[in-house]
Amino acid sequence: MYFDLDTYLKVFRRAFREPYDSRRRRLTWALALLFPILAIWDSVFFALDHVFFPGFRRVEIKTPVFIVGSARSGTTNIHRLLAGDERFSYFRTWQILLPSILQKKIVGWVAAFDRRWLRGAIEARINGRQDRAFAKARRMHDWRLDGAEEDGFLGLHTCGSGTLSVIFPYNRMLEHLNDLDCKATPRQRRRVLRFYEGCVKRQLYCDGGERSLLSKNPAFILRMRSLLEVFPDLKFIYTVRHPYETIPSLVNMLQKGWRAMGADPVDIEDSVEWLRESGLAGYRYAFEVLDSLPEDAYAVSTFGDLISRPRATVQEIYARFGWEITPEYSRFLDEQQERARAYESQHRYEPGLGPPREVLHAELSELFERFGWAKEGEPPVA
Repeated sequence: MYFDLDTYLKVFRRAFREPYDSRRRRLTWALALLFPILAIWDSVFFALDHVFFPGFRRVEIKTPVFIVGSARSGTTNIHRLLAGDERFSYFRTWQILLPSILQKKIVGWVAAFDRRWLRGAIEARINGRQDRAFAKARRMHDWRLDGAEEDGFLGLHTCGSGTLSVIFPYNRMLEHLNDLDCKATPRQRRRVLRFYEGCVKRQLYCDGGERSLLSKNPAFILRMRSLLEVFPDLKFIYTVRHPYETIPSLVNMLQKGWRAMGADPVDIEDSVEWLRESGLAGYRYAFEVLDSLPEDAYAVSTFGDLISRPRATVQEIYARFGWEITPEYSRFLDEQQERARAYESQHRYEPGLGPPREVLHAELSELFERFGWAKEGEPPVA
């Protein structure tokens, strides 16, 4: 297992030069110590996987499905919908925190002991604590330890993930991790993808080795071509939503977090501008890649359809890919359709946080026409 020492040193040198803030300094020290410890811990377990479960290396990653789309475009919704189908293997939050096979097995053994001898006492306590810890965060994202989650977070184990920018608003410094296709060196790209592929094989091995990977990562838009190199038979599902809504929503969410963690206002301002620029680039790049692929290699769903008619949206995706909906999965979709009627987002933001509308119209004119997006009036707040 590799560790991105270069990124680690750059991030923490920069962090310790920030204007002094006691909250910020404590957080920085904690993370500066945590990353190396976590890397050593994981390296030991990854090595033990080769000893106790060598068969994982022979697992074939067949027809993986990657859900991509601008952040706040409904990627989580479609991910949770498709995760109800037994054909897929996906990472739950706790499995991202514990990526090795042995780590997962240990959790399974403890859970079995808890159910049999402690009547689920450990599970009940964990659930209670996570409900309290994630209460505020769930207004913007449904965090759950056992919920399907973004496997791009696996990169945090190596300090090689653009997700670091959620804590450290150094987005331009971390561009090579976000834009793997264009900004990373061949060596950086190779190391990131090799680690990710190894984690995927371990997850598939734990799920029996025959299922298809189901991955959801908005940040993977700018690594779509890299993914195609590693997984040539993959399928993309792209969720699209009006840029009046997605970019301001993401800016608002991250800006609030950075301010709450005491980040340098200068860094925040620069990263907000970067988010606006990369949001625009993501829309253009995604369709540049998708339009170059065969029609049966990708599907596009709109946020409005996904929220109002989730069952029909899934049926259209399955028909495009030639997949069958089993009776069990059909019943699951019926339940999700009923829940959709009560959907109401808890996230509120100022639409003006995004790029100027005249810039959006000029840069994304083809997409405005393609999806019939309105240019005037305010979008719904969500």
